[in-house]
Order: sequence, then structure tokens, then C-alpha cells
Amino acid sequence: MKKLTLLCLVLFSAFSFAGENLKLTEGLWHIVIPEKSGELKSSRAAFRFAPDGVAELLIRDNMSGKWMTVREAYKKNYGKEVDLRCRWEWKDRQLKIISEVAPGKPPKTDVYVPGESPDVLMPRDKAQFILLAREGAKLSPERAKKFLSDLAEARRDKFADDLKLPENTPLAEPEKELCNIHFFNRSHWRDAPAGSFQQTVLSAINRGRKLPNNAECRIPTLEKLLATPEKKAVLLQYLACHPEWRLYLEHDNKLHATRYFRYPDGEIAPTLNQFYSHFLPTDPSGKKIGDPALEFQFRFDIALDGVAWDPSPQFARNRTEHRDDIWRTRFFCGNALVDICDQSNFPGRQMTAAALDLAEKEFSALDAAGDNWRKLLPKDSFRTDSPDLVLRNGMQGGIYEATVWCNPGEKGTIYLKAFEITKGTPLSAKPLEVNSNCIPGWSGNPREQFFSAMHFKIYEGEWGQFYGARFELWFKPDAGGSERKLLEKNYKIQGWQR
Repeated sequence: MKKLTLLCLVLFSAFSFAGENLKLTEGLWHIVIPEKSGELKSSRAAFRFAPDGVAELLIRDNMSGKWMTVREAYKKNYGKEVDLRCRWEWKDRQLKIISEVAPGKPPKTDVYVPGESPDVLMPRDKAQFILLAREGAKLSPERAKKFLSDLAEARRDKFADDLKLPENTPLAEPEKELCNIHFFNRSHWRDAPAGSFQQTVLSAINRGRKLPNNAECRIPTLEKLLATPEKKAVLLQYLACHPEWRLYLEHDNKLHATRYFRYPDGEIAPTLNQFYSHFLPTDPSGKKIGDPALEFQFRFDIALDGVAWDPSPQFARNRTEHRDDIWRTRFFCGNALVDICDQSNFPGRQMTAAALDLAEKEFSALDAAGDNWRKLLPKDSFRTDSPDLVLRNGMQGGIYEATVWCNPGEKGTIYLKAFEITKGTPLSAKPLEVNSNCIPGWSGNPREQFFSAMHFKIYEGEWGQFYGARFELWFKPDAGGSERKLLEKNYKIQGWQR
């Protein structure tokens, strides 16, 4: 009986200590992220809980670029500054933090419960990875391990847990990935077909023409082609038909043309947002290993409506900027905005200079060709065959590259839809439409099929959970009228694991 009484006293003491006696209003509660060791990594932000129920969010280095961008975006959207104060309450051994997400929208409530010590508060939602803790607090390795295990399970996509491959439905297998050859082996983007755009641009690193920091950049013939409706129409059809250009609509429905690289075997290599890069490995001391001229990042974009690819409330993104060795060269050609990302270990923006020379040469040839512009297209721009869709595995499961051969017969936009076959569930509908859309080549000959390429993720499911998906290629005509489906094809796929 004495032992039972003692146990009850211990339990009551623990309950009281971990609940009402947390002393929430004393000092700061840091927003932290746990590591496997139990160490709590600060996110550089903390709460101060006042006795009157007001919680103030304190942000260290609150003038940093990211935080400034958030503040400016909020002010632009809602016409007022972000309010870093919210409400808190402690009830039933739970801390509730009630904050305004945006004017006119329901408040957001985060709930925390006592952890294994009075210095740590754990999220009640097992899918939440942020903790609150006193300065210097930590978790035991066992508790940290369990927390991360519960987090992984809570955040796991269970879409494909009970799915089976459809019976009596032929499923094509995606083709073998090519991107891993570049990213994880010793091959580099410079290993491209002789005379290709990227080989010329990348070979300029440490050996090409240099641009002064204040250089005035132009592509004169691009200005000329955009100056009249007739020449602009030819330019747009040329870009649509050329396999190394992706002519597409961005999220804001603005028209962009971005340059593709090629794999060593000559295949087009679509990537996320068309950034291409290679960074050298490092030894245990952090020293980079390899030729510095092989390290780079590059992107070539023409915003044909004059709206930057990555506008932000903080910066207009329509002028040249640089930070250390990362240059974003931006200038207008008529109403179009050219944007070149150039990062290398050598000064002078040599890739940018080479790209400008190549672009002027290409567009001069196009202007001179007139009605014979098709003779300038690479051989793999079109073929005489049936329409087709070919899926290729990307660098991780659930990431795919697609090659499309089609000819809608008129100008318009193609994009992909995907559905799980057994239940008909749409897959990644909006992101798939955004990331797969492009304006394909077209002609009056229905036997001609023009090449397009795209890069996207399927989010439903986890790595290793294979299921059947029907991919449909849809076309929206510029002239108006109903959308129409051009083709469909079934594939065995898996989802991308976040």
C-alpha cells in the first residue's frame, strides 16, 4: 500500500511539474528542429509568452534577405506589415498558439504538449517537425529517434499502400535514366555533341571572351525579330519547333523560352526550371577536387512578355545583379527580358558572353532565312511517324522526363494529365500541368510529328510503391475552342518521396 501511495505521489508530481509549472512566461522558448543525436538545432526564432496571453515571435537577424522577402510579400498582398504577435493559452496540459495566417482567413492553431523535461515542448501533431525548447535543452537519443520515426511515418504518403498493378492492362516501363550519368559519375555537361550550344558555352569558362561588370548587353537581331508581328510569328514557331528551346507558359501565364542542354548521346535533357550545374566534390578537409573550370551553374531564359521568371516583392528582377560569383544578367530586347544565370570560378561572365554571341548568330541566321527557316532546325526536331509519349526515369523515383512527338496542326499549348488506373484518381494535377506545358511545333502535314520535352514529379506514393498510371496529352488551341486529347499511354510508375 505504501509503495502504491508513493507511486501515485511521484506520478502526480511529474504531472504537475510537466504541466502547470512549466513557467511559460519566463524567458524565451526557441523554435528548434531535433537531430538524431538529440541536439536541438535553432531556427533563429523564439517565442516570448506574456502573462496577458500575448505571444511575441522574435526573429534573430530579422533583416535577412529571406525574412525581408516574406515581409514585403505580405505587405504587398495585404497592405499592412506582418504582425509578429499572436495569442497563447495553456489548458488541459496543452499549449495552444493561435496566429493569423492572412486577413480574412481562419487563424492557425499549433498545439504543443510537455516533453520528457520541463524545458521541451513537443508538437501534438506527429507530422510537425518543430519543437519549442529553452536555451541549451536537448532530447535523449532514444526520444529523438522515436520522434523522428513517428514524424517519418506521419508524413509518409500512403496513397499507394493498398494499390495493385492493374490486371490485363499493358503497362510500359519508363526508360532508363540518363541524368544520373552526369550528376553522380565523372561525366560533365561539357561532354555534349560537338558544336552544341552547351559545349560552346561551357568551353568558354576560363578561356572565352570576358564581359566588364558594367557591360551593356544586347542581342540586336532578337530585338529586330520582335519588332514586327510577322517576324515575331516566325520566331515563335521556330522556337516551338526547335528541340533545344522550351517555349512555355509560366505560373503567371507569361510566355518564356528557355534553352535546353543535351546529354552526351545527343538526347535533350530537360531539368527543373532549366538550370544546369556541376559542382566539384570535396575531400575531408572541404577542399574541392578536380578542374575548377568544370564547376558551373547556367540558365538562359527569354521572358517574351517582359516579366521575369522569378519576380519578387523585394526586387523587380529586371536588371543585372550579382552576389560574389553568381551573376544574373538581365536586359530588355524590345519588350522581351533576357535573363542569364552565370556562376563559375572565373571572373568576366565568360559563359554569358559566349551565350550572347551564339544567340545573335542563331537569330541572325533565322532572320536571313525568311520563309526557309525550317532548314535551320536540327534533324531531331521532327519526324514522320505517329504521335507518341515516352517516359524516362529521372534522378530519383517519382521524378520523370517525358519526350513527346505530336503535331496539333495549329499553335497552342500541350500539357499532361495523369490518372491512377484502377481508381481513376488524378495524379499531381496542377503541378503536372504547370511543369509539363509547352507550345509544340506544328505544321499542315499531319504525318509530321514535332519534338517536345518536359520534366516533372508525380507526388502520390512513395519510392518502391509501383502502380499503374494513364498519361494523357492534352492540347489547348490558341485560336480558342475546346481542349482536345491527342494521345494516352499507360506506364508503371512510383511516387516521389519527399
